[in-house]
Amino acid sequence: MPILEDSSDFIMINRKEENYKKLSLVAQNEEDLVVISTLCQDSIIKVANIKWAKKSKRFYLLINRFCWELNDLSKKKSSNMLRINSIISFNSVLSVKSAGIQQNNNSDITSLLTLNYNFFNFEKQDIDLIFSGNSQITLNIECIDVFLKDISEPFESTTSKQPKH
Repeated sequence: MPILEDSSDFIMINRKEENYKKLSLVAQNEEDLVVISTLCQDSIIKVANIKWAKKSKRFYLLINRFCWELNDLSKKKSSNMLRINSIISFNSVLSVKSAGIQQNNNSDITSLLTLNYNFFNFEKQDIDLIFSGNSQITLNIECIDVFLKDISEPFESTTSKQPKH
């Protein structure tokens, strides 16, 4: 894959382009997971939309994802930013631990900041989901098997500001 020498080589997708395809990505290694993490940064999540299906070893979230790939952040124009509804599914999940998330308060809203992969050995691997407000969910996994799928059309956010940290 060629490395871009300067930002002028990078062309943002035109948000009015009719051939825009919704994302449907799989992560099976750490590098793939970084791509999904980047695309999901600043997603808004309602606690009620965080689920673990223990029997099927699947953990999933319905997210309101900031469209980093569609928002041309180089323009100073005050148009609203685009978001899209997506699902992130983590497969082969052995156990789940959470800190700072009130699971009994389904109306709480949080923001996903990043995904961190931790390899200890082949029998101990974790993915940390880091949220705003010092909240975290740790997934103990058999292997990296993550799926991101857009499930709606892009729509305008209620704000014209890009997320900042």
